[in-house]
Amino acid sequence: MTRHIGEWDEDGPEWGLVLDTTSVLISIHDKDYRIVKANAALRRLLRKGPTEIIGRKCYEVIHGTRQPPAHCPHSRALQTGSFQKEEFFEPRLGMRVALSCHPLFGADGQMTGSLHLGRDAKTQIPSNADPTKDLSDRQKRIFRLLCSGQTTKTIAVQLSVSPRTIEYHKRRMMKMFSASSVAELIARVLTKNPALVE
Repeated sequence: MTRHIGEWDEDGPEWGLVLDTTSVLISIHDKDYRIVKANAALRRLLRKGPTEIIGRKCYEVIHGTRQPPAHCPHSRALQTGSFQKEEFFEPRLGMRVALSCHPLFGADGQMTGSLHLGRDAKTQIPSNADPTKDLSDRQKRIFRLLCSGQTTKTIAVQLSVSPRTIEYHKRRMMKMFSASSVAELIARVLTKNPALVE
């Protein structure tokens, strides 16, 4: 079965049902700057319904422009194929945004788009008793890819490891956060530390 950008693994529910529970602004953008997915927090901030966002160019919807702004981390990710982050003030949203942009790759190794995770830059992240600090760098990468809906097999290909290794880290993270599913893991981690993915 062919899976496309933003689909959930076999053991997870629909993308929106899970990521709509967090205040983190989450979206997936394709190579042509079209928004493929947008969670409830982002839709509320934009005051737009899914049909007004999905399929449209991100710079039109978010910035009200005809082309990406100079500071666009998605543009840089497309050029470099690597993680990018940016902090900027967006007048249309009336807030300073801290945004991280994580490239997504297909099974052929080609970049298919990117996962965007944003938050109000003024939001203070509590540092005391933060269990996310115990996640390894590999677990953080796996977590980000789980957020984008990648399958275990696709994540394994991207990280050049076996699917069994991905399952091992997934189980460890679920145990660490007392989560009974990937969906619950994502909701709990993003609630504890929305800046984890930056």
